[in-house]
Amino acid sequence: MKFKSENAKGILIAFLGALLLTPDTLFMRLSEMDVWTMLFWRGFQMGAILILMTLSIKEYRENFFLIFKKIGALIVLIQASGSVFFTLGIVNSSVALILFCIATSPLFAAFFSLIILKEKLKRPTIYASIFCLIGIIIVVTDPSKVLNAPDGSIVFGTVCGLFTAISLGLYFVLLRANPKIPAFGTTGFGAIITGFVGLLFIDLGQIFAGNFLAISISGLIILPLSFAALAYATRYTYASNISLLMLLETIFGPLWVWVFLKETPNAQMLFGGIIVIITLTIYFIVLRAGEKN
Repeated sequence: MKFKSENAKGILIAFLGALLLTPDTLFMRLSEMDVWTMLFWRGFQMGAILILMTLSIKEYRENFFLIFKKIGALIVLIQASGSVFFTLGIVNSSVALILFCIATSPLFAAFFSLIILKEKLKRPTIYASIFCLIGIIIVVTDPSKVLNAPDGSIVFGTVCGLFTAISLGLYFVLLRANPKIPAFGTTGFGAIITGFVGLLFIDLGQIFAGNFLAISISGLIILPLSFAALAYATRYTYASNISLLMLLETIFGPLWVWVFLKETPNAQMLFGGIIVIITLTIYFIVLRAGEKN
């Protein structure tokens, strides 16, 4: 397929990767596994695929041992912590709540860029942060239950979602500051660590309890392939374009679990989430326009 520009090629690749990622939370639900069993299978499956992909790419293979240096190891641990918080949040709370919180990760990335890369904090970032905070407060302050969602605390779910967003923001900034460190490899070893975290607490007698096919579709196909596409797209298009396309998960993730499992967010949660999505959409459009000028 021929493209009029490299940018169009990157956008298409990122779109396909982001779209592939959208049913991930649905398959997590369909697995019907507890949090530790889910961490175990998702971690080791995703990790194995991404490490094999790292070793199959010459550039990544040449820099493979950078993963085990201080900064590489730090990136791995940050990625692993984000995965643990994400899984804890999904198992204990509403999919919509977690994904609305995670959508704010580019804002955290902007703040970490200020601290680590000394990049100037732009005014649209400050405004977007304020409106996203308002949206999340609206989501959190509604005490009514989400239909067919887990009975866990909405506050706990929000904390897990925001810690996941913080981890993602810091992870991408550190990778950008250290471009020679293989992104596939850090994510792969981070996933392996989450698998070991699950192994520490898992009931070995229940290791195959639940829907093994569903968790394998997530761990072996959705996660590694979507991540690979999104990472590859950075060669051709702006990071802001990729971040905007990542909002597809925030929109379609809750939709998939509603269609198949009838997990229905309440009106206040949807209202707060819409504020977050609209704010971030405008934010990325403004940033993109600024990059052109």
